[in-house]
Amino acid sequence: MMAPVRLSPTVKLIAIACIIGFIVQHGADQFFGAHLLQQFGLVPKSFIMDHYFWQIFTYPFLHGDVLHLFLNLAMMVFIGSDLEYLWGRRKFTVFFFTCSTFAGLLYLLLQAWVYGGESLHTPMVGASGAIYGLLMAYGVIFGERVMLFMMLFPMKAKHFIWLLALIEFLSSVFSEKSNLSSAAHVGGMVAGLVFIALDRHFGLSTTFSRWAKRVKGQSR
Repeated sequence: MMAPVRLSPTVKLIAIACIIGFIVQHGADQFFGAHLLQQFGLVPKSFIMDHYFWQIFTYPFLHGDVLHLFLNLAMMVFIGSDLEYLWGRRKFTVFFFTCSTFAGLLYLLLQAWVYGGESLHTPMVGASGAIYGLLMAYGVIFGERVMLFMMLFPMKAKHFIWLLALIEFLSSVFSEKSNLSSAAHVGGMVAGLVFIALDRHFGLSTTFSRWAKRVKGQSR
């Protein structure tokens, strides 16, 4: 029998937030005609020109359809909980939003300064950027564990992540202008790798803990 999946606290909260965001997003579109993607998805024109800066934090909690939501949450539960139990809630949360933010900024850069035009109005949604960052971390830390590539072929995690990175990179190079999701995935993986490298060399975990204690002490 397979061991039960351990659902960690922050992963559970993020999953619940994504499910609620999905229901509200599609419910508002269907029943009220309110297009929440333009308000809370990551839209280059809105973010850069209209200063909708909150979109960089809200876009991961919206998803295009049920399959998009299910795949993201399934992968996050599978790999995210192990990472949170290893790192703790604070470091895991910082890592998740670091990857999603970097993925979003790369998307904005490519759409706004490389392609422009109608691409400025194309929203990006989904937690995929953060989840690809988690995949990178999982492969680096739990490299000897076996994962199923394309749900069929067993492969060590340390090999899986680099094959995945290559596929996403090639997809981003040859993708259409309006489809830069693969580039955002690569951005999330790069952010995850850089985060882990800096953490190992400079002790980001210790720095975060000291900063959190200082903020908590000042708030009293």
